[in-house]
Amino acid sequence: MNGRLNLVIWLIVLGGGAALLLHLFVIEIWTIPPNDPLLEASVAPTLRGGDVLVVMRGNSVERGQLVRCKDPQAADRFVVGRAIARTSETIEIHSEVVTVDRRRMPSPRGCDRVKVFDPTHNEEVELECSVEEFAGRDFQAVRSSAFPEPPTVATVDFGKWFLVSDDRHVHLDSRDFGPIDANTCQHIALRLVGPGGFSDADSRFTFVW
Repeated sequence: MNGRLNLVIWLIVLGGGAALLLHLFVIEIWTIPPNDPLLEASVAPTLRGGDVLVVMRGNSVERGQLVRCKDPQAADRFVVGRAIARTSETIEIHSEVVTVDRRRMPSPRGCDRVKVFDPTHNEEVELECSVEEFAGRDFQAVRSSAFPEPPTVATVDFGKWFLVSDDRHVHLDSRDFGPIDANTCQHIALRLVGPGGFSDADSRFTFVW
């Protein structure tokens, strides 16, 4: 009996040690602030305010990944966007549709329309949804064809990424603060739970592409 108890204790200690090392050197657990309405709107429909995420430590970002970066306009805040265009590439956003070096991101199918609260106009807006394919990843993006944002054209500086919100309409991305230093960004890999906790099965342990 004592032998089994010692084994259990050692397994707990080793498991706790491994978890601590992962936290210190590999991953970070981060919750999207539920009290930042613009950030919450911008991450729709992929994420929500209150989502508990696994963020990879280090600065290795790949094209198409959803990333968390330091807000260049506020030192104590993070922004979340998709890494779309990088050094010397030209990105264009017309009618909230994205092209990189004049290549459009394919949208092979639609998805359910999404309602998002727009804090800049203090109103709820209903947005069209499509599944986009980019850099080997499929993800949902939402836009407004009726009231699109003004067009954007930019060429990305050396060592930077142009981030684009999955919400192309109510956004918090490089259209607002410019291309961002790649060294401030980390890949968001996994959502552990949503704001509803473990009882919300649809948001529990979901990969973030």
